[in-house]
Parts: sequence; C-alpha cells; structure tokens
Amino acid sequence: MILKKLFSRRKEEYWWMTIAVPLVAILLALITGVIFIKATGRSPLKAYKLLFGSSGLFPSPYWKNHFAEMLLSSSMFISTGLAFSIAFKGGLFSIGAEGQFIVGGIVAAYFGYAEPFAGLPTILHLIIIFIMAMAAGGIWGAIAGWLKTKKGIHEVITTIMLNWIALYLIEDWLVTGPMKANISTGISGTPYISATAKLPNILPGTRLNISFIIIAAAVFFTWFLLYRTTIGFEIRAMGYTLVFGMEAPKASGVNVNRRIIQTMFISGAVASLGGSFIVLGILFQYPPVFEGGYGFDGIAVALIGQNEPVGIFLAGILIGALRTGATSVQLAHIPKTFPSIIEGLIVAFIALQELIRYLIMKLIVPKRSKSD
Repeated sequence: MILKKLFSRRKEEYWWMTIAVPLVAILLALITGVIFIKATGRSPLKAYKLLFGSSGLFPSPYWKNHFAEMLLSSSMFISTGLAFSIAFKGGLFSIGAEGQFIVGGIVAAYFGYAEPFAGLPTILHLIIIFIMAMAAGGIWGAIAGWLKTKKGIHEVITTIMLNWIALYLIEDWLVTGPMKANISTGISGTPYISATAKLPNILPGTRLNISFIIIAAAVFFTWFLLYRTTIGFEIRAMGYTLVFGMEAPKASGVNVNRRIIQTMFISGAVASLGGSFIVLGILFQYPPVFEGGYGFDGIAVALIGQNEPVGIFLAGILIGALRTGATSVQLAHIPKTFPSIIEGLIVAFIALQELIRYLIMKLIVPKRSKSD
C-alpha cells in the first residue's frame, strides 16, 4: 500500500498511527481555537470561514491568488522542516535552519546580481545560484557537525550561535557594507538580481514560481535518501541508537563522526533552498532587514509531519495555508496572529502524541478486534 510505504517508519501493525496522530492534533487545535474565539464573544464560524476561505485550500472568489501565495509560503516552511527532520533522523537536534536559510538567501542574492553571472542564460544561471547557495548552507550546517565530532560541543548550542552569527554577519556587515546597493540608485539592501536569476512563473497572473516544484523534488529525494540508500540507513541507525551512544552503528563499521558532519551538511543545504526561494522568487534582493522565523517554524512543521518527508510536505502546506489566510481573520475582529496560535496548539497536542495514540488505540482498536 502506497500510504503505508510513505508514512510508516517501521514494519508495524498500526502504521496508520503516523497519519492519525497529526490529524487528531489538528482537530483538537481547531476545537480549542473555537473555545478561545467564543470566549472573546466573537463568532468562531465566521473566523474559520474567513481563515480557510482565504487560505488557498478551498475555492473562493480570489482562489487563484490565494492558492499561489499558499504554495509560495509553503515552499519555505517545507525546506526548513525537511532540514530539521534530516538532522533529527540522525540523532541530531539542529536549531540551525534559520541561519542556514539566511546564508542561502545572501549567497543567492550575490550570485543573482554579480558579474559575470548576471549575463548567463537563465537555466545555467539558476543552476549555479542553487549550487552555491546549497554549498554555503551545507557548510554552515557542517560547522556544527564538525564542532560536535571534534570538540564534543552539542549541536543545539552551536546551531543557535551560528544563527546569530549569520544574522549579524550578513545584516550588520555584508548588506550594509560590501554588498549594499549604490546610494545613487535609492535602493536599500543589496542590488536587485538580474532577470536571468528570477525563478520562472508557473501560474500566470500570480507570483507562483518553480520553487514549489523544486521543493517537491527535494521531498522525494529526501525520502529516497533516507529509505532507499545505504547512507540513509546509517543516518536512521544513528538516530535509533542515540540513547545507547550510537554503539550499534559504530560496531557495524559506520564512521559515525563522518556521517554526523555529512548529515548536518545535507540538512543545511536543504534549509538554504528556502532562503534562495525568497530572494529569487519574491524579494529579488536581500533586504536591509530580513523577516526571519522560517527556520524555527520549520521545527513545528517537522513535528506536525512526524519527521517524515511526505508528512512534512503536507504540514508545510497546512502552515502555509494558515499564514495565507491570517490577514482575513481581522475582518472578524480577531488578530491576524490567531493562525499562529492554532499552529502552536497543534504542536502542543503533537507533544502529547503518546496520550493521543493511547486514546486512539482504546477507542478504535477494540472495535476492530470485535468486528473481526
């Protein structure tokens, strides 16, 4: 069964729990949201109608634009969600997707406007940009992996520090110094990228570009890497045996230190895709002040998606839809931050997944056994 192959982490009888738990968590979060809205004296029905009506998930008068914006936003969330999950599969808790996202964005901006790259054909230009951005993001992630293997410094500490280094190194020096646009142009931030560096649109009349196709391909390749290659098997083996010091992979001849650095490199490279998307497909430059948060949102996306590539893909679309419809809820006199509350509630219920699994087993499994 296709769903079983895509969502099941191991050969277990109740593999469908991987799908059921996030769905129940989402349902519980929406129900809790109803209680919150009702407590303020406003209409939950109107709020959710506005939220999902503008999310791009359902038909509406402006569905085409909402749908395009949803997919654009989802691409960034999926990239950082995948980045977190790749590291997590290897037993690493990386908080560094934010910094890797920023590094990918600045590198994409530079190779987007700098000569002689700006004069290259579109396909060749974009390939070079993505290679360089992913290499830079990968190296930024590998630094944390190297510090863990050589110096014993935990990746949570190093990735958080690298986030701040990336932010201040780029926004407080590169963007305001060596890479700033000429004052005579009146542009703040870096110069705008050339036309050959812009991602081609795939839905006329909207901003939707090939970023969603690229991230969909990244989801497939991540799944293939983790579940169909030797490297992926070794990465997962490291994660499964983390509490035992990864002794089993070591005993089997796996060079754990090298795999840790490689895992962090791959994680960083995937996170950098999101930064490239926002520069090449939305902003067309690196701005003086970058609106961040995608790296941290990626952790929530990965948790909702149960750290599985296909689950992260669907979770990213959900979060993208909530963010797209956020502004519309203000018409119901509800702050546009309400969808973020829903997102937080989903993550909170995901944290209670063992309890949810237990309740599902008590409610559904006995009924199945009796009918059998």
